[in-house]
Amino acid sequence: MTLFSFTLTIEGADIMSDVAQDALFEAGCEDATFGVSKGVQTGEFDREAAEFSEAVASAIKAVESAVPGARVVEVHREHEVAAAG
Repeated sequence: MTLFSFTLTIEGADIMSDVAQDALFEAGCEDATFGVSKGVQTGEFDREAAEFSEAVASAIKAVESAVPGARVVEVHREHEVAAAG
C-alpha cells in the first residue's frame, strides 16, 4: 500500500458545520483535515491505497455521500510516500 497525499476542493455545502464534520468522520474521512481559506473549502487527505485513483475515488465518494449537496470540483495531488505493509 502507498500513502497518497492530495487535496479536494469542495463546493455546494458547508463542510465545516459540526453536523458535516461528524458525518465526514463517520464516512471514513478520519484521514483528512478540512478547512476554508478565502471562501474555498478543502479536504487535505493522507490516504492509503494501492493506486492514486483508488485513494481519490474513495475520498470523493465519502465526502459526497456524507454531506448532502457537497461536490468535489478539483483534486490536487501532493506527494506519495511508501508505507509499510
